Amino acid sequence: MPETPTADPPARILAAVRRIPRGKVCTYGDVADIAGLPRRARLVGTVLRQTPASRDLPWFRVINAGGRISFPAGSDAYLRQRRKLEAEGIVFISGRVDLKRYGWPPREEQLDELLWKMD
Repeated sequence: MPETPTADPPARILAAVRRIPRGKVCTYGDVADIAGLPRRARLVGTVLRQTPASRDLPWFRVINAGGRISFPAGSDAYLRQRRKLEAEGIVFISGRVDLKRYGWPPREEQLDELLWKMD
């Protein structure tokens, strides 16, 4: 019997990333929280790194807690992620994204509520 996505941490992480709305970003830590894996931000990075590029996954909407892209500035990966975010209307100021403006979930929304909405 196959495991359900709720039992499989990588599947839970990918489901959480798919929920990030267009024009919004989510931190690695918030993705982990939404997936029901608190304090597992590094696992989020590992899962995203190991996920084949062919999947329809908005990986580029995941950034670090400082509002920055985690790839080295100026690298091809950094530029690709930044271009994708800017194409969705996200603005960078001094290399950072304003998490209060573009962050998801909004800070007033409780993460517990989002957990119960997971498919």
